[in-house]
Amino acid sequence: MKAKKKKGESEKFVRDKRLIYVTTAIIIILILIGAFLYLYPHQPSQPKAAIIDQLNSSQLSATSRFENRTFVETAKELLQKRFPGVDYYSDNATVEQYRLLPSLGYKLIIWRAHSALDPNNYVAICSSERYVSGKYGQYSENQLKLCNITGDPHYYFAITPDFVKECMSGRFEDTVVIFMSCNGLKTGYYKTADTFKEKGVKAFISWNGWIDPIDNDNAIALLLHYLINENDTIHDAVNKVPQYPSLWGPSKLDFYPTEPEIANYQIPNYKQSNVTSSAVFPTMTVLRKIKLEHTC
Repeated sequence: MKAKKKKGESEKFVRDKRLIYVTTAIIIILILIGAFLYLYPHQPSQPKAAIIDQLNSSQLSATSRFENRTFVETAKELLQKRFPGVDYYSDNATVEQYRLLPSLGYKLIIWRAHSALDPNNYVAICSSERYVSGKYGQYSENQLKLCNITGDPHYYFAITPDFVKECMSGRFEDTVVIFMSCNGLKTGYYKTADTFKEKGVKAFISWNGWIDPIDNDNAIALLLHYLINENDTIHDAVNKVPQYPSLWGPSKLDFYPTEPEIANYQIPNYKQSNVTSSAVFPTMTVLRKIKLEHTC
């Protein structure tokens, strides 16, 4: 009887040990899955394009809001020729939505937004969210700023290169960003474009100076026509768009980086089935306001 009892106890010990191993393995797998979903959430099955229309947000004051439905519809119509889906953001062009952008599978982003030149030689990108004291305390003052749009009595949250590098979820992949704002590629202010490049953006297209809102819309509609209807390379399309005057001097579209691979890049037709892709923060106490004579 004792021998049988010992044998039974031994078998139970083996079963319990196996159960522990299996349970541990399941827990490890679940942790790994959870970590992957956190770092790369909502990965879509098809590549898409996005229009971020912060300039049209109802959250902006009348002095800083520039609605242009004609441009938006024209851009959508052109993008739909190459992309299975086109998403539109305006009031929902929030800090949280900006954080998720790399994980959403966009191959082309038209970013129609206000921005401001920071004294540290980068361009801060404005969101549609008005400043609320105490909100976004998880971000440092180097990751999130306050944008003071000229003539607007309100402040708006704006993201910085540190936000792009440290806070955005996942990575862009072969994404072209058309940043419709003044000074996006102003000489000496390439840090924002360079940080997006480090985050996986293929090409960053923007202005090297100040640009009037109407000229901005007309020029980018023309750029999209060249890129999509005429299938031009980035270099050719950008250089076909004329220089525009402004109160602070002429402005010309440019692209970054300027290496041959980017200059010769053409927007793929992602509607074709055979087109595939290539390969804890300090608490914010007071956000330093970006106060400039002119913002765009």
